[in-house]
Amino acid sequence: MFFRWIIIENSLVDKSVIRRYPILSETSFAPTDPARKSRMLKLRVPEPDVGELVDLITHNIKVPYYCHLYHEDPDDDRLIVVFNNQFFNARKTDYKEASDYGISHGVSAEEMEIAPTNVAKEEW
Repeated sequence: MFFRWIIIENSLVDKSVIRRYPILSETSFAPTDPARKSRMLKLRVPEPDVGELVDLITHNIKVPYYCHLYHEDPDDDRLIVVFNNQFFNARKTDYKEASDYGISHGVSAEEMEIAPTNVAKEEW
């Protein structure tokens, strides 16, 4: 089985980790703001790689960014939200603790509305 990893490319100090996994799709992020312009990427990560990847990301993601991984199986409610030096094992239906943490560390409430979390509802 696989997880989907949603990450803003420029949120990573070392972007080389992206090359380890296939990019399923990408979209421009903040295209009108040169300081924040980047790509939002959706990657496919084998389930056995997730623990090592989360550990790597927690030491590689810039403040105040975050990323998330969710299981591809719509019936599997696992969601992992990763910040600098902190991550949360949450559920797709309840990630309030992670959201509260993000907001208290500089992420806007709007940006903490995590999506997608369901393969069937992906639009990009």
